[in-house]
This record gives sequence, structure tokens and C-alpha cells, in this order.
Amino acid sequence: MVTNLKMNNDLSRRERKKRRTRQRLMKAALRLFSAHGYDGATIKQITQAADVAKSTFFNYFETKEAILPVLVEWQLQELKKALLPEQGAPASPVARIKLALRLVAEVPLADPALMRRIFAAKRDHPDIQPVHHMLTHLLAEQVRQAQAAGEIQADLDPLYLGSLIRALFFQQVMMQYCGYHSTPLPDMIEATIDLMLDGIAGPRWRQRT
Repeated sequence: MVTNLKMNNDLSRRERKKRRTRQRLMKAALRLFSAHGYDGATIKQITQAADVAKSTFFNYFETKEAILPVLVEWQLQELKKALLPEQGAPASPVARIKLALRLVAEVPLADPALMRRIFAAKRDHPDIQPVHHMLTHLLAEQVRQAQAAGEIQADLDPLYLGSLIRALFFQQVMMQYCGYHSTPLPDMIEATIDLMLDGIAGPRWRQRT
């Protein structure tokens, strides 16, 4: 009995150590991708920043590209935590939707060049949930809460609205990236969500409907 307990404790310690090492690698990769871009950051630099041997990287990820979808999933899990009112997020679900998009825009992974790498990596790792699906479901949950709070019409499909909000967000990211407008991205996100909620119909169209 004592031997089994010791083995379980040792296994638990090893598992915790593995999780900590994996997270150090992810944090180091995110910092380096942000500072130098995907191509400018090497596996050697990532492992040095994480304070592990270069060979350790391959215990967790097959290639440098393989870390990208995992980074996205990790960042979205962190985003879920940041949207909890008990963690200081706004009480208004619509305000939380805006906060979610602002936080996503601040993450280096939202860079369009890096996003293309992420989608390419997903093709080689079909077991990882598509990035756009994860973000859509996160936004759809906030839409459901906004419907329950009376901030969004209750008869609309939250998953569809989540997908629409996600598409509008990435459109703004691409426009910013291509230099189509100079308005700060957080302001564009705020204006886009407000426009979506207010609608674009003029008075004559409203009279017809």
C-alpha cells in the first residue's frame, strides 16, 4: 500500500514537471515569435529561453510548426479565464465580447502571417481542433450569456453570431495589416461590434420591415 502511494506520488510529480516544462516551452515560443517572428525564432532559441535541452523540445512537439496550434489552444484557454467576471471582466456580456476580441488582437498569434502558419500546421495535425472553431465557440458562449441578459435578441442562433463576429474581427485585422485604415484596431473592433448590434438599416428600410 505504501509502495503504491509512493509510486503514485512520484508519477504525479513527474506529470507536474512535464506540464511545467511544456508550459515554459510555450511561453518562450510565444515571446520569441512576438519579438522575432516565426521564421526568426529557432528551436534552439526557444529551448534556451525555456532553460531546457534542445532535445527536450521534441518530447513535446514533433516540429516547430507543431507548437503553433497548441499555442492557440492554450491562449484561448487563458482568454476564457480572463472573461470570467470574478477575474475582473465586465458584467456586461457584450462588453466581454469586445474585451475578448481586444485580447485576441493583442496576442502575437493574431498576426496574419503567423495565422497562415497556424492553419497550415492544422492540416498536418488533424487531431487539433481548428482555431476558428475554438474562437467561434468561445464567442458563441458570450452571445448566449448576452441573450440571457437581454443584450442580444434571444431568437438568433448564438453559434451563427459567434461565427459572424469572428469573421468581422479577422476582416478588421487583415485591413489593419494591409494598411487600409489607420484607426487603432481596438477602436475598429469597438465600432464594428456596435454597428453590428445597432444594425445598418435606414429609416425607410425600417418602415418597410
